[in-house]
Amino acid sequence: MKRFGAMAAGLIWICFTLAFAADKTPPAPLLPPRVPEMSTAGKVLEVSDKVLKIERTLKEKVETMEFSLEKSFPDLKVGDQIKVSYREKEGRNILIRVAPAKKTAVQKPKKEAKPSSPAMPQGAPATK
Repeated sequence: MKRFGAMAAGLIWICFTLAFAADKTPPAPLLPPRVPEMSTAGKVLEVSDKVLKIERTLKEKVETMEFSLEKSFPDLKVGDQIKVSYREKEGRNILIRVAPAKKTAVQKPKKEAKPSSPAMPQGAPATK
């Protein structure tokens, strides 16, 4: 009888082990890699229903960037200074957000040095 009880306990233990092992949930499906959101600032060159072109200055090089629009932005005008957020998708820049550029994002033209006029020495005043 001891032998029968030990075998029955062993079979029950094996059955419970297999039942708990089979109860695992399948792993979650892998998500596609997230495309980072990038931003830049510049001056609007061209606006249409499907395309926005801006000119930006980067390390003293002027560069033109083209963005594909998913929705139109009727308040944009040529010459506006804007900041855009975009993602790269299939080799194209897809525009996400447009905002007016802050003063720090717009680069001011550098002032040219004025020729200085010859000045009198700062020594003693001239006497007559």
